[in-house]
Amino acid sequence: MGSLKRLVVLSAAKVGQTASLLRRFAVYLSLLVASTVLYSAQPSGQKPADVRLLIDISGSMKQNDPNNLRIPALRMVTNLMPKGSEAGVWAFGRYVNMLVPLKQVDQQWQESATAAAGKINSAGLFTNIGDAMAKSSWDWNRPADDETRSMILLTDGMVDIAKDPTKNAAERQRILQEILPRLKAAGVTIHTIALSEQADHELLKALSTQTDGWYQAVNSADELQKVFLKIFEQAAPRDSLPLENNQFTVDASIEEMTILVFREPGSDKAKLILPTAETLSYETKRANVRWFSSNTYDLVTLTNPQPGQWQIDAKVDPDNRVMVVSKLGLQVADLPNNVLANEQIDYQVKLLEEGKVITKPDFLSLVDAKLSTQYKGREGVTPLLKDTSSGTFRQVFFAGEEDGVLEIKLVVKSPTFERSRTHAVNIYGTPVLADVQMSFEQTIPHQVHLKIIEDIVLPSSLSLSGQITYPDDTTQFIAIDDWSKKPSFDVKVFPQGGEYQVQLTAQGESPTGRSFRVDLPALAFEQAPLPGFEPEPVVTEPETPEPETTQPQTPVPEEKAPEPEAEPETTLEPEQPQEPAVDPAESTEQEPEPEPVNWTLWLSIGFVGNVLLVLLGWFVWRSVSKKTKENSDLMTQELFAEDDSSKDQE
Repeated sequence: MGSLKRLVVLSAAKVGQTASLLRRFAVYLSLLVASTVLYSAQPSGQKPADVRLLIDISGSMKQNDPNNLRIPALRMVTNLMPKGSEAGVWAFGRYVNMLVPLKQVDQQWQESATAAAGKINSAGLFTNIGDAMAKSSWDWNRPADDETRSMILLTDGMVDIAKDPTKNAAERQRILQEILPRLKAAGVTIHTIALSEQADHELLKALSTQTDGWYQAVNSADELQKVFLKIFEQAAPRDSLPLENNQFTVDASIEEMTILVFREPGSDKAKLILPTAETLSYETKRANVRWFSSNTYDLVTLTNPQPGQWQIDAKVDPDNRVMVVSKLGLQVADLPNNVLANEQIDYQVKLLEEGKVITKPDFLSLVDAKLSTQYKGREGVTPLLKDTSSGTFRQVFFAGEEDGVLEIKLVVKSPTFERSRTHAVNIYGTPVLADVQMSFEQTIPHQVHLKIIEDIVLPSSLSLSGQITYPDDTTQFIAIDDWSKKPSFDVKVFPQGGEYQVQLTAQGESPTGRSFRVDLPALAFEQAPLPGFEPEPVVTEPETPEPETTQPQTPVPEEKAPEPEAEPETTLEPEQPQEPAVDPAESTEQEPEPEPVNWTLWLSIGFVGNVLLVLLGWFVWRSVSKKTKENSDLMTQELFAEDDSSKDQE
């Protein structure tokens, strides 16, 4: 508790302007740490996880996993499993064997799982997926509100229980029609990993999407460890510490931390640098340190770690993790694993102390929460809005517009603690596919055929609405909610052809009952004019010529030269002879033919204008010259006057 107080005092020194809030925050956090004596692996406000792992050991694994990388992958997952949860491991080929008994996870269970993983082989004669699912879930017959249930299935093949193809087909149907509905009704999320191109990808996708699980195709067994990590974080999420350049900060409320460091195959084992600059390594023997090392990663578990700044001495890897057990935890609202393009995601998180939501304004005022997202190479950071009355940090955003994976990372920071969570969301492009059947006859309409992607939408809940925009810019409203027959709708044909556009909005529920409303991609197509179509000739009215009217020319007014202003000792400028006025009668012609241009008149006007401009310029020059001369004379007089004055003074 003393370490925590010193940590809070140091933080208060950095933010002097909030010293009073930090003192109250320190007292609160000190009470939080001191109040708990019993060990808890996860905040009590979070539901404990129940995870069943099914590992394929059929003979085909000799080709798809020749180095038996399933062993280190399984060891990694079982050692990351949060204590207090339940877990078990089953291996299946022709028969199904319980490799690690289903029990509450503790250190003894993890050590047992680490040893049992070494028994994984590739000696099975068949691939009995159905029995593995059924036997591992014998007690999942009804939903349970007090836990989250997940099944992780790894296989590289098809349903294969006999040499008779009809028996295999029947077993596949049993999985889809009996086992899957039972697990779905019991609230089980099924995550599947396909380890080869020969795997039954359609079946594995159906198992995952029907239960909002994660489906992952793996091209090489070398990818297994990181794929297992991603799926583990979906099935049994844990609080972590933010990592920046392999550095992280441990606070005094942390009881245990597990550090996962990925390495290049065969590279040196990682090391840990403590806040005291002391180094921990694989060879270090300490009672509070448990170090497991494989060819590609290090997994280090420490109890009661020293508060302060820690450093991982290894290559930086974005998948490195520091998972913690703490009295101060995060409660993140359930997130879907699968969403539709442009679907809304509501992200909510609360801070927990002993399972109770923290709503103290002094505490929350020092907490900052942000979401970092990655999608198709694009990154973004979004702050979460804070509601101190409910203790909720919240942000609503939309999934991407195309198929892909959205990576979400939550980072919560205050002057005295930091936490993070990671989650991945699989984005499906659209719940309905649309295809146009063109018509080339005016009496037969175009047809738009629709296909529902039943893996990600419940057909009975789906409704479509939208409009058709025709080549003449007229629109037609459409609505579809009856899917008892093959869905399609007509689009009338325009003989002249042109561009059509169909915009639809889908509304319904996912297979797990999650409501959605999304805009489907616009459907645009162009129709050429029908054969034999003759556009109507464009009739244009002849232009009516306007009657010509001869306007009398405006007589040129008598021009007078401007008279210069009278100035002393200045001779007035002589007046210029005036041009004779033009008689209007002389410039008006009565002949019906257009009169020729009167060049004499225009030359006279131009001459008079030029003369006036010359006179005006000369007048301006005279005025400026006179003023300049006067100013010069005045300055000369002043100079002489100053000179005379100087002589008189001498």
